[in-house]
Amino acid sequence: MRLLNKEDILKNRVDTISQYHILDYLKKNLNIDKFKIYLVDRDNIKVVDKTNDSLYFNYDSSTKEVTYQDELKIKEYDYEIGL
Repeated sequence: MRLLNKEDILKNRVDTISQYHILDYLKKNLNIDKFKIYLVDRDNIKVVDKTNDSLYFNYDSSTKEVTYQDELKIKEYDYEIGL
């Protein structure tokens, strides 16, 4: 997990396209100067307020929507082996 500084946020310095979409959503809907923003994984960003309450924001590439939840969901990977 990596903390984004103000310059990273201003210049949209993230690692994935999903993170870019989430950060764009946060900029449009929150006063992000009041929060700490962490890159969690390729599809999730954690936002922490001054009272240390947090939300996890997720980008779903199939629906093109940003959602949020209190706890980070554990991803279940399904692998198919083709011969």
